[in-house]
Amino acid sequence: MATLICLLVIAGCTPEQEYQTIKGVVMGYSYQIVYQAPDYAPWSFKSDIKKAARKCAREIDRSISLYNPSSIINSVNTNKSMETDSIFAAVLDKTKATAELTGASMNTTTGPLRELWGNNPGNTKNVTEDQIAQVLEYSGIWKVSVQNGLFVKEDPRIQLDLSRTGIGFAADYLGSMLDSNNISNYMIEVGKVVLCKGLNPSGTPWRYLIQQTYGNVIYLTDKSMSICGDLSDFKLGLGKTFNGFFNTRTGYPVEDPILSILVIANNGLDAAASSVAFYSLGLEKSIQYLESHPDIQAIMYYCNNDSISTYITPNITQRYEIQYFP
Repeated sequence: MATLICLLVIAGCTPEQEYQTIKGVVMGYSYQIVYQAPDYAPWSFKSDIKKAARKCAREIDRSISLYNPSSIINSVNTNKSMETDSIFAAVLDKTKATAELTGASMNTTTGPLRELWGNNPGNTKNVTEDQIAQVLEYSGIWKVSVQNGLFVKEDPRIQLDLSRTGIGFAADYLGSMLDSNNISNYMIEVGKVVLCKGLNPSGTPWRYLIQQTYGNVIYLTDKSMSICGDLSDFKLGLGKTFNGFFNTRTGYPVEDPILSILVIANNGLDAAASSVAFYSLGLEKSIQYLESHPDIQAIMYYCNNDSISTYITPNITQRYEIQYFP
């Protein structure tokens, strides 16, 4: 089997360039920030940026982190309070808008379906149509919204998870903090979302190795990319391949050859939402959508019999290294 897709920063760093690194955790995902301090930064600048990054993470955790018992998303899931904030609304609105544009289920209300199917999505003998129909009553991103600052759901049993798109927002949120501090060269990585601005310590565009069969490399400047899926997410059952997502219209686990998709966009939230949408749509529907929207840049890896094949949108140059030139 091919190695899992992951991200690697490939850039040398020299002390005189004064690039700094900050690491932390947001929404249960690790994040890393590599940045160059602006000229004439005060002696406390590194400490101030670290504190500001932690403040951003706390604000996001208070809103959409399932790991924070007192977060807004946990409050609406347990029906304790329906009050939301701007972070919650922004992530949910983008998730819903992407679902409407693409027809994807987005895997945001699938917790009950995951509990129903357990760890063996290929075993249909233990799951009945009646059970599926019951869970579908409170599944589907179209059944929730934010209206006048309040979370509205058609059924009180609906459970929301905004983690997959939320990490894209987290990258943008941290990026806005760096921008406000006059930092023009930085890289932010939150989970499998990366946001880049300016140049790396070597004075060239930020460069990433996608550790997959082909060893492709992506160059990014003032762009974001998001990867959804990897080989470890897949389960084989009864000769079928499942990608770990659930279809909230049918109630069944998604069976599809797509292994992973990488999307390049102008910001992290767009990249994350699009990658989740295409991953939940599956290979054929994603290709159809991408071909009718030639402005989207994407790379998809999928199973082709016993090998892994790649679909690359024409707007990404394919060489020995796959490169994106801004």
